[in-house]
Amino acid sequence: MGIHYQADISRNFSLPPGTPKERVAILQGAFLQTTKDKEFLADAQKAKLSVEAISGDDVSRIVSDYSAMKLEIIKQLKEIMLPN
Repeated sequence: MGIHYQADISRNFSLPPGTPKERVAILQGAFLQTTKDKEFLADAQKAKLSVEAISGDDVSRIVSDYSAMKLEIIKQLKEIMLPN
């Protein structure tokens, strides 16, 4: 889970607490639309950049999954990802 999700949310954007839900929805929609825009994708390809966006709902789910992880699993992940 730690290895899989780490790649999914390695470059995310966030807003300050208390941002109105309507504004969050507008910004999330605009962001996802941008990542599907043909001109944007062409520029990204020219710059040799990968565009693999996921929704804000998916990011929220991933963060929730992390926070619900059992302490034993966290300890095992630390041993795997941060060896002595």
